[in-house]
Amino acid sequence: MFTGIVYGLLLIFGLLGVIASVYMLMTLLRRTRAVGRFVVVIPCGAAEKEVASLLCAARLRMGLLGDIARGEVIALDCGLPDGVRQQCEALCREMDHIRLCRPEELAAQLRKGE
Repeated sequence: MFTGIVYGLLLIFGLLGVIASVYMLMTLLRRTRAVGRFVVVIPCGAAEKEVASLLCAARLRMGLLGDIARGEVIALDCGLPDGVRQQCEALCREMDHIRLCRPEELAAQLRKGE
């Protein structure tokens, strides 16, 4: 009975190790060799809950791919209401690598990061 439990735990930990190894290998293969940076632009025009979840999801995706040091998320404000814009600004202050800008400010924001 005891040996069955031990073998079961060893099997579970072995599978977790294999899954972690495959995940690490996939992130190394997906990572680009370029030295530059990349920007994810999200045009915002939705309700505040949707905008916050889009920004957080984009930031999380970059972190999962391992490219958070070279990337950033720019939320493009295409006519957000004042309340939603204030919440997005608070979210941008709270989280790193997220910026909020208007369409006319986009070119300046992209040049600033170079």
